[in-house]
Amino acid sequence: MDSTGAQKVCNIRERVAGRIGQNHFRTWFGEATRFNLNGDRLQVTVQNPLVSTWISSNFMAHLVEATREVIGKEPRVDVHVAADGAPQAPPAGGSADDGPSAPTHRAPPPARRPAQVNGILRGELDTFVVGPGNQMAYSAANCIVRKPGEAFRLLVLHGGSGLGKTHLIQGLCNAVRRQHTLLEWRYVSGEEFTNEFVYALKAGRVDSFRARFRKVDLLAIDDIHFLAGKKATQEEFLHTFNAIDACGKAIVLTSDRHPRAIATLSEPLISRLVSGMVVEIEPPDFVTRREILRRRAAAMRADLPDEVVDHLARRITRNVRELEGALYKLVALASLMKQTINLELAELTAADYADLAARQPEARDIVRTVAAHFSVTREAINSRGRDRTLSLARALAMYLIRKHTSLSFPEIGRLLGNKNHSTVLMAVRRVEQTLDRCGAVTWRTSAGLRELPLKSVLAELERELARGEHQPQ
Repeated sequence: MDSTGAQKVCNIRERVAGRIGQNHFRTWFGEATRFNLNGDRLQVTVQNPLVSTWISSNFMAHLVEATREVIGKEPRVDVHVAADGAPQAPPAGGSADDGPSAPTHRAPPPARRPAQVNGILRGELDTFVVGPGNQMAYSAANCIVRKPGEAFRLLVLHGGSGLGKTHLIQGLCNAVRRQHTLLEWRYVSGEEFTNEFVYALKAGRVDSFRARFRKVDLLAIDDIHFLAGKKATQEEFLHTFNAIDACGKAIVLTSDRHPRAIATLSEPLISRLVSGMVVEIEPPDFVTRREILRRRAAAMRADLPDEVVDHLARRITRNVRELEGALYKLVALASLMKQTINLELAELTAADYADLAARQPEARDIVRTVAAHFSVTREAINSRGRDRTLSLARALAMYLIRKHTSLSFPEIGRLLGNKNHSTVLMAVRRVEQTLDRCGAVTWRTSAGLRELPLKSVLAELERELARGEHQPQ
């Protein structure tokens, strides 16, 4: 690459860093990532498949826009892993508050005996069914298994109930136990962490509690949202987090929602949680649901005809737990009635699980539906963009979340890109005022500007939510 090309690459790097922030740029790009510009093609080479996926998912638009500004025409941008690149850590340099926890080069941990865990962990990575909705989470979990604390030190998995978060975090712990026999690790639920801390306070054994949780190579806590509203426990966990992170060890957490949407979670703790790899697990698509049914049926030695598998996978879309529950019920029903499993029994079984229209949508369902309706991304809705279409989509998402969920204004603001609660309040009020006066709204589409009564737009969004069009198929 000539000097002119090198200067353009420098300009592209600077513009990308300016768009995403220096800390995020140092964390995910740094000096280890190579940029090569050849005509209108920018090739970004990274050392880690996980980093490649993260950059492609989160920063591709910034790469394209920065390159377009520098070369003056529409670019082609490719992100790929170096041919000789074994899984490595994202480049170091991000601060604790602004970027994912960055690794540091440390001496290997001293030999230890494996930590004692509370009971047997059932989840296994080998039995976790991978699909588009959980591929990123599965890859991140495996990355930690390979090199705990080196690839990245904090992983937060969030998603609705019954989507496999516990299965994945337990599978991660079991894999670490087998592959790293000298590492010390601990798995607890958020409730267990809280109860143990309260007991330690009452018994005057806080030092013993801290020794158990802080001197580990991997700390895994399931359902961290249980800490919401528990100020003293949150403060203790924050100190535990800092102690483990300072030693370059790994922390894996699960939650039923994004950290910013957890009610009464302290801002310092939220800041620490979002500094890591935060990955959402989404409902399984149709193909994944079919594979889950096939695997569970094989484990139960149940013979499921293809038409039964397809029917259950089409009718039960909300989560894996309901899908498995329907399968267990179907097998039990066939046994009690002394019949072979057939479509008639499957229809009878699925009827109890498939009333999607009657259920209240979750916040993520609403954001996904609104984004699809206005042909924007969820990331754009969460951004600070203020063009007409984005502003309308954001306001309607806030209004519908407030209407259909129990989230407060501050919780909605946190969920949608950490907006101030007054921003959410004003957006909801504007929507309500427009409805009161039977006003219309205007937004931009690929065919030009479109104007419709707000009542009609909301009615269509409500119908899409009722039909379950937010569900990945």
